[in-house]
Amino acid sequence: MISQFILFLSSLARTTIMSDNLRRLVIEDHEQVKLLCETIWEGNDYVPEEFPQWISDSKNISVGIFKDNELIALGDLEKVENASIGWVKGLRVKEGHRQKGLAVRITEELTRIAKEQGLRILWYATSSRNEASQLVAERTGFTLADSTGYFRLYRPYPAHSKPSPTLTPLKIDATRLYDLLLLNPELVESNTFPLAWHFDFKSIEGLSRLLRDSEIKVIIDEEGIAQGLYCMAKRDRKEDIWTAAYTVFATNRTVFVDMIARSIDEADELGADRAVYFLGPRASEWALTLGYVDEEFFERRFLLYELNLTSV
Repeated sequence: MISQFILFLSSLARTTIMSDNLRRLVIEDHEQVKLLCETIWEGNDYVPEEFPQWISDSKNISVGIFKDNELIALGDLEKVENASIGWVKGLRVKEGHRQKGLAVRITEELTRIAKEQGLRILWYATSSRNEASQLVAERTGFTLADSTGYFRLYRPYPAHSKPSPTLTPLKIDATRLYDLLLLNPELVESNTFPLAWHFDFKSIEGLSRLLRDSEIKVIIDEEGIAQGLYCMAKRDRKEDIWTAAYTVFATNRTVFVDMIARSIDEADELGADRAVYFLGPRASEWALTLGYVDEEFFERRFLLYELNLTSV
């Protein structure tokens, strides 16, 4: 009897969830989006700021779940330009409505739309500290495809070593970076390249998409082999707050320390409120020895999940 009662409650819960209204979001839902996100990240969630752009951009499709005319969950599908790739992003569930399968339902709907749009690959990024988000990805068929080290620094920036006068970073474009990675594939070991909470393939097309508005700097040895690279993307948050997001890869620790020093100086000179770093495996280990990376980031990772839509 007890087991039958539990099954009845489970069935009732699923029926209740399915009775909620799931639909495409429109600009008139903006105030509801603000209300949903007001308790997320202490009111500093980026979703309310980006929502109007999602609605106006043909590359984005946003959906939400309403209960009694109240928006209780939302998510966005962003199609990558000139590619058969899509991102599941901005997945949010309102406080008081979590752990009811709503995030899974939103993700499943965005997956359905992605297939309908002819996309072949769907990506989903999250933090290693967000176990609930990881569980949603796994329950909807995504598998872990890549990960990168992650840490943050805030103004006033910590004291650090001065850049070496004997190392000269060379500015290059995405095509030149692709050529350098062919010569030294060990520099970036993964299949994808991270920048500012995004990933893309290490192909010419992928690097060009990801690094379109970024300045890429490399340090090359006498044999023409790249020993390290770093690049920055600017991310605005609200009116007067912005982040300098850096990607750093290196095969030489001295080069790594030098690039971190240069990036901190650059972020400070540009007036960035914080500098965020995405790191390759070696760089992640070396970051622990810098002396100013907070312990909360020692095991921190930014994760990329992938779903092959041709096989589902």
